[in-house]
Amino acid sequence: MTGCANLRQGAVSLSAEEFRALRDFLYERSGLYFAENKKYLLENRLARCMEQAGAETVAQYLGLLRSPTRGRSALMNLLDAVTTHETSFFRHRAQLEAFQRQVLPRLIEGLKKRGRRSLRLWSAACSSGEEPYTLAMLILETLGPGLGGWDVRIYGTDIAHSMIQKARGAEYTRYSFRGTPAYYAQKYFDVLGPDRFRVKEEVRNLVEFGLLNFADDLRMGRMRGFQTIFCRNALIYFDKPAKRRFVAHFYRALDPGGYLFVGHSESLHGITDEFKLVHFPGAMGYLKPPVP
Repeated sequence: MTGCANLRQGAVSLSAEEFRALRDFLYERSGLYFAENKKYLLENRLARCMEQAGAETVAQYLGLLRSPTRGRSALMNLLDAVTTHETSFFRHRAQLEAFQRQVLPRLIEGLKKRGRRSLRLWSAACSSGEEPYTLAMLILETLGPGLGGWDVRIYGTDIAHSMIQKARGAEYTRYSFRGTPAYYAQKYFDVLGPDRFRVKEEVRNLVEFGLLNFADDLRMGRMRGFQTIFCRNALIYFDKPAKRRFVAHFYRALDPGGYLFVGHSESLHGITDEFKLVHFPGAMGYLKPPVP
């Protein structure tokens, strides 16, 4: 039967028509785009999702995804399966150093001049939480214990439910610490076992996590009032129209004078000209021009 899942071999054979139907559905619901040469990726990751959903054929599975009652949970499982979750603490150090040494002091000074002492950061596509927790550590190092009277909130969002659950648990293995300075590993983590560590409470208290799909224009439109947004190594999974749509949301979410950091191999060239490119030692960021 065309589209029948061979679950025992751990893969699903998709016809060209089925691949296009599934790809178009994912694009419509998430903005994720799978080119023809990525068909194998969907085939390799689809079997488990179909098994969880109780679907024996791709046609059944697509019908379930579109179901008003069961579609949401099935889509969440599928997005978990097809998205990449590679991350670690202190990933791409040059950008983080630029944020801590140059951007953060500028933001603090500018907020003080306006009589404000609240700082809002957004880690978009935060995966299992290492990035927002890293930002919290850098802010604690800058503002000191008690944060000097500042109200600091860091929001970590991701499309994958399993990643948000892990981020909220705040427990990690040594694999997440590759590239992490020993100073931070010793100061901001509790040792729970030979290869089990938990982020300390003073760091966890600064971070909130939640599910967010970039393609959800209503919820994206509610994200406002941020001074810095990190969306690193996520835009590469979207085509140009989706990138323009999502970056426009980031622009609106930032306060004037705020910064957007994308992955070190990513660029907004050809996506938008509203941001100003800013160069730092070994890194770059994008500035939303301040109000004259």
